[in-house]
Amino acid sequence: MTLRHRLFLLVMLIIAIGYPSAAGVFAYISWQSILERTERDGTLVAQLLAQSISFIRQVPAAIEGIVGNDVQAQADIVSNLIQIARKRKASTREINRALRGIAARNNIPEIWVTDTRGVPIFWSLDDIDAAIAIDSGLTRQPAFQSLLEGQEFNVFTEGRHLRRDGHPLYYGGVALPDHGGMALIARLLDRDSQIIKSIGLKRMTETVMAAALIDTIWVFDETLQPLAITSAKGIDKATTLTTTERGVVEKVIKNSAPASYLENSGVHNILFKHALLYVAAPTFGLDGLPDGAALMRLPVDMRAELHALLTIGGGLTILLLLSGMALALPFLNRMVRPLARLTVQTRRLVERNFDADQEIHAELLKVSENRNDEVGYLGGALYSMVTTLKAYIADLKTTTAAKERIEGELSAARGIQMGMLPNSFVLPGHAECDLHAVLEPAKAVGGDLFDFFLLDEHHLFFLIGDVSDKGVPAALFMTVTKTLFTVEARRDSTSISRIMERVNKALCENNPEGMFVTVFAGILDLLTGEITCSDGGHELPFVLRCYGGAEVIEKKKGGLVLGFFADSVYQEEVIRLLPGEGLVIYTDGVTEAMNAQHEMFTATRLNDALAPVCRECPAQTIIDDVMNSVKAFVDGHPQSDDITLLALRWRGPAGAGGSTTPEVAGKTGETA
Repeated sequence: MTLRHRLFLLVMLIIAIGYPSAAGVFAYISWQSILERTERDGTLVAQLLAQSISFIRQVPAAIEGIVGNDVQAQADIVSNLIQIARKRKASTREINRALRGIAARNNIPEIWVTDTRGVPIFWSLDDIDAAIAIDSGLTRQPAFQSLLEGQEFNVFTEGRHLRRDGHPLYYGGVALPDHGGMALIARLLDRDSQIIKSIGLKRMTETVMAAALIDTIWVFDETLQPLAITSAKGIDKATTLTTTERGVVEKVIKNSAPASYLENSGVHNILFKHALLYVAAPTFGLDGLPDGAALMRLPVDMRAELHALLTIGGGLTILLLLSGMALALPFLNRMVRPLARLTVQTRRLVERNFDADQEIHAELLKVSENRNDEVGYLGGALYSMVTTLKAYIADLKTTTAAKERIEGELSAARGIQMGMLPNSFVLPGHAECDLHAVLEPAKAVGGDLFDFFLLDEHHLFFLIGDVSDKGVPAALFMTVTKTLFTVEARRDSTSISRIMERVNKALCENNPEGMFVTVFAGILDLLTGEITCSDGGHELPFVLRCYGGAEVIEKKKGGLVLGFFADSVYQEEVIRLLPGEGLVIYTDGVTEAMNAQHEMFTATRLNDALAPVCRECPAQTIIDDVMNSVKAFVDGHPQSDDITLLALRWRGPAGAGGSTTPEVAGKTGETA
């Protein structure tokens, strides 16, 4: 299929997808607009309704204040009547009978008259109810102490006592004229308040329902108990809230702010049915805190708006797509034709193995002429590429050959370097010493070295070192160092420190790059197990004791690194080994091996790896265990430094048949 056909199919696909997509976008935008408008209007209505409800619910409080004044007036009259009756010396029975008559005629639940201690002396209740009330300590509550002590003339309290039917009583009291006690009048306001609230809320919600597109209004108190419910005809008036509805109301009361929730908001309901929008606003009490909420349910219908939008938006979309296709065809041809020509010439270039002829050059120049767009730039770029491609290929061949030659030379150098190291760790005729070593360079060649050889029948020279650099320079310096040690040790091995000094002086005389090497060298007496050694800035060695695992020689003697100062002086020390004990020396590539988290292996982990080594364990096993521990720690992380390990174990003089006890070993196996 050609590019022209594909572009045509692409335009048709855009038309096929664009119509429903554009219609969907228009529908979504319209839906959001209608929903936002409905939510905004509903929130405003809900806030106005909540404010009106708050005002209506505050009316009973005002009525209670009026009733309180009336109760206090009644109490004042009763106190004066009691004063008159006591002056006439009326009996308690007569006064109680008169109080019961006053209470019955004026719908007063309770009348009490007390002395200065708050003890009832007259009342309007029968003897049984009066006894219960007296036992409850009603008249001796702290709220009435100010009357009894003469600090106030009258008080009005709320809900200080519950009747047996559960309704709270409100008390108004005045002090007796002679300050010999007080008179209390009870009032039952709960029923009156509920009637007032219900009538006011019902009328308010019905008025809002008649003036707005709302199908249900709920009014709740702070405990989510319904105070009023008004619904359109045929709508269920269920008082039980769903979990979602309850959550909206609780959120409104908690945050003291309006909230909304859209129900049935699926695509099917939006396109073919209607969604329900719940809007709630808090109501406030006299203290300014939320004491309830008003919840409204509003239907949101999209069918009419959606039909108009689909008609207008769909037609406009088709018109725009057709116009765009008609305008785009000339541009498509201008773009496709030169691309087709470039494709033909590119195919010919590949077939000729990138050897361009005059026809290819002419076609590429023709495509890029008089064009300042991307196609012209592409033609010019291809022309430049063809012109320089041959030179690049020739340079690449030369570079590849040189790289292969260098890699071959490095491979040969690695073979030569590794061949210079001892490849056999068997000392013929000397079973009293077991020795093994390993060197793993970080690059093709490295700067670590080790060596060992017999100086005579009873003395073994061994060496390990680490050059300061990496790669070929370090390998050359390593070769020179190893050769110098071999020559100097064989020439005069009477003092290991003198060997170090002679090698150091020779390295300093011919060291233009300022390289240096750390060295640990020693001579093992195969008859006595004594190691005479010297150190040139190298890592701390480990001695494998037969009585307690690995021991670090922390106070090692020696001097500076070799190749730094020609006049450096080196000291030597003696390490005495018992039969079965050994020595492990290494380069810093072991302790500084890093894992992916850039954590180092450290000398502590090396000590832990050497701790389980047994007395009979051969030197090769020691090396293998340490290398396995290092590889397990780094877990495949690339090696950054050369790794070299050397382990030797002295098994005792030839023909010896026993071993020294641990107590003797602790005394004679110390470092001198």
